[in-house]
Amino acid sequence: MHFVKKIRPIIGLPAMFISFMALFLLMKPTNVQSKQANETGGTANTTTYLPMVQNRFDASLGLPIFGVQMYGPTSNTSKYYDALQGSNATWVRVEISWASAEPTLTAPPSYQWDAIDAGLAAARPDFGGYNIVATVNRAPAWAATYDTGPINPNNLENFAEFMGALVERYDGDGIDDAPGSPVVLYWEMYNEPDSNSIVDATFSPPVGWGNHGEQYAFMLEEIYPVVKAANPQAQVVFGGIAYDFLKSDGGKFVESFLTDVLDAGGDLYFDVMNFHSYPAFYTRWTDNQGPGLLEKANVIRSVLASYGLDKPIIITEAGWHDNNASGPSIPGSPQIQSRYVVQLFTQSMAADLDLMIWWMLYDVGGGYPYNTGLVTNDDPPVEKLAYQVYQTAVAELSTAHFVKTLPTSQTGNSLMEVHQFNDNVHNRTLYVAWLNRVDTTATASLRLPVSSATVKNSITGNVIVRSDGNDGVMDGFTTFTVGANPLFIEVEK
Repeated sequence: MHFVKKIRPIIGLPAMFISFMALFLLMKPTNVQSKQANETGGTANTTTYLPMVQNRFDASLGLPIFGVQMYGPTSNTSKYYDALQGSNATWVRVEISWASAEPTLTAPPSYQWDAIDAGLAAARPDFGGYNIVATVNRAPAWAATYDTGPINPNNLENFAEFMGALVERYDGDGIDDAPGSPVVLYWEMYNEPDSNSIVDATFSPPVGWGNHGEQYAFMLEEIYPVVKAANPQAQVVFGGIAYDFLKSDGGKFVESFLTDVLDAGGDLYFDVMNFHSYPAFYTRWTDNQGPGLLEKANVIRSVLASYGLDKPIIITEAGWHDNNASGPSIPGSPQIQSRYVVQLFTQSMAADLDLMIWWMLYDVGGGYPYNTGLVTNDDPPVEKLAYQVYQTAVAELSTAHFVKTLPTSQTGNSLMEVHQFNDNVHNRTLYVAWLNRVDTTATASLRLPVSSATVKNSITGNVIVRSDGNDGVMDGFTTFTVGANPLFIEVEK
């Protein structure tokens, strides 16, 4: 996949992210250095290995939703490993290639596991025991015309055989396991499979399954029983659909793909629904100028419900860049990127999603113009402001139960978002508040029925205490000034 300007394709980049950027163009690990001062001017019911959960004491919450994307090795051989550990993420999404494991069809099959073992190493207990979402992608040339598109029908059995061996290798039962007996339970079937499978001269992300929802359903039907036989706890995850930048809008993605799969009976052969969300498309989902993730999740949930389905939903790609590579239409800066860290994870929790993957942990580089990483790709990597804010978001939200989103009648401003949480671990009520849109310079007042609260600016780290009467009236309400930087407003119970 590449931009119109013929940037060299980078394996694994999300087609939707590249495509929407092309559209707009047409129109504390010790060896991870810190840039924060420069950028702020100062200051599923499964059993898994759980990293970074020692500070969570509310079992009813389940796993924290915080994840990051990596490519290639995820063990301590990666220069990004310390940044991963320091982020306090719980989930890591990694792409693996069927083609790399089985470049040649043999009978019996002979799999080459080295690249996959390296990519999934973070699941090993000795490398953190991270919860992994493994994106199975890239069919061998002998099995598909396009490596990210439909598999030849006569090779679906070969794919199922590979999936069975793969899931068995990562079930942790001590039989035919990968080195270190890592456990991987979430198997995502292709990346953005709703991509149009007709290449055109304008946009060319990877050729996907988009026009072939029925074939995708047949693929799921072929592999599902094999995956469950290898490990009954394994979860078959629908490939994260872009569900934006649609063909009807001049884009590359097929809006009917999800319903095409469901109409073909595919609903019986996946456990977890999955989509991607990038704020550049917010106008399709909301009129409040916010990220649109919450509203998009509600639409997808309603589509499932119309088929009588109530499946868990996750996001395996969301994010933003810290550089202004595309001008004011899709602005980027360290502050804007960091604001989206808080906004996207907060909306994910409000949408009752099981996890969200920030794309990516580190900047891609290699000619890719958008720096979406939480750290740079230098050696050693350099922490960005967004990395610090990610850590803060994990600390503030990992022990919080979502309660409700305050309506405009309570916020007093249609552009203000306020999400209320209950935190039993810290015996507090927590509000996360910000003013849309993400680059606004405006502020507005928020009155909450509390006597006092501690307010933390998620971007600057500044902390103040506000109390009833700060607006000159003792009325049982405390007034807060809300702007683009999300605020964590903590009220002791």
